[in-house]
Amino acid sequence: MLQLMSMSGMMALLFVLFLLKPKNSPVPYFLTIASIFIGYITLGNELWLQLWEGVREMSSIILLLLIIPMISWVLHEENYIEALIGSAKNLLKTSRRFYTGLMFITQFVAYFLLFSAIPVLFQFIQVLLSNKKGEDWEYFKGTALLRGFGLSTIWVISIPSVVFIIESTGASLGFTLMQGFFISICGILLSLLFMTIHEKRSGLDYTGGILQELHKKMPVDETNYHHILTREFALLFFTLFGPVLVINHFLDWGLLMIISMCVLVWSCFYYLIKKKWRRVRNHFSQYLKMGISQKSQELGIMLSAGMLINVVHASGGGIWAVDMIINISESTFLHMFWLLPFLVIFLGFIGLGPLTVMVLVGGIFQGIALPYPPELIVLSLTLGSAITVFLSPSILPVIVLSQANQLALWKNGLKFNLVYSSFFYILVQFYLLVILWLW
Repeated sequence: MLQLMSMSGMMALLFVLFLLKPKNSPVPYFLTIASIFIGYITLGNELWLQLWEGVREMSSIILLLLIIPMISWVLHEENYIEALIGSAKNLLKTSRRFYTGLMFITQFVAYFLLFSAIPVLFQFIQVLLSNKKGEDWEYFKGTALLRGFGLSTIWVISIPSVVFIIESTGASLGFTLMQGFFISICGILLSLLFMTIHEKRSGLDYTGGILQELHKKMPVDETNYHHILTREFALLFFTLFGPVLVINHFLDWGLLMIISMCVLVWSCFYYLIKKKWRRVRNHFSQYLKMGISQKSQELGIMLSAGMLINVVHASGGGIWAVDMIINISESTFLHMFWLLPFLVIFLGFIGLGPLTVMVLVGGIFQGIALPYPPELIVLSLTLGSAITVFLSPSILPVIVLSQANQLALWKNGLKFNLVYSSFFYILVQFYLLVILWLW
């Protein structure tokens, strides 16, 4: 079985490398060449055996990547996003409440749509606030969505980068999620403070503009319908989220496998209860024709990353990398928690997405004794992932937002979020050091 998996993986990688052009998709080529180069120098005759075994290293994450789109099929069946805003409109009557609510909704929608939550929510907010234009209004809308999604990369377990780093480090799922959600709330409050300062400096009345549009675009006669869909959305969230926690607590199946199985069963039950089997057949048919081929780059990255991680482990490179970070931490004033986020941020700015970075870093850390609790290591790494989402013009979240609001990449990223990211970094580092002292 393992040999069949390796053969299938190697054939898939060769096909992907043939299909993709190095100019458009350099990462799989770079990781494959790096695997061969490092292995040739350090392993000699064992190189091909490690490549053969390494190509199946990421089988669980590949399965998750192929199954996770089913969650978005469910969310698109009803107007859940409109219902969430409509149900909460009486609570969102000030700019601060609306901004905070939008950041929370972005994270919960990201649980279903991943980074696609940004353009989906932006288009909805753009329709809702269609008459509110200008850079200050784009700051209001864009930072709520981008920061909301960035914070979701700290705790939302349907995001592959989060679940992979939790499993690879052996961190406690429950504690990591509670910790991440707490940090997310702190990040929302910090963002709210920055938005309030920006509102006062700009002189705009965000509250008046929001109230005016809510009364126009959210009619009262649809309130009951919105409440029904909101309760249904909450039920969907907990029926997907809850079983993952319960099964992971009692069974040692591996978190990636558990989430994949839960998503598959949950999606099938949704269409069974809704009596929409024709819809799910159409989704599967379209996904097999077009969806899987669109994931060829992700597939190539995961397969080549698996080879690189296996080669690095076999050569002792993982232990060397961890020892080097520890030595730098011990010989200077730079704590390990301070360094790890910048490693993730650097890789993000050269074009590697959060999943690729977490696969590489988490894969290298996998199986190696770390000097600190794995839950704090996870937070340190996901902090870097969140800041990368806030700032990097080289990865999808900022690119997708810029395509939606027509602002420059540097403006949506660095201009709007650099100071916020700096304060958020300090906030999380303070938390890490306090928890480490109490541990």
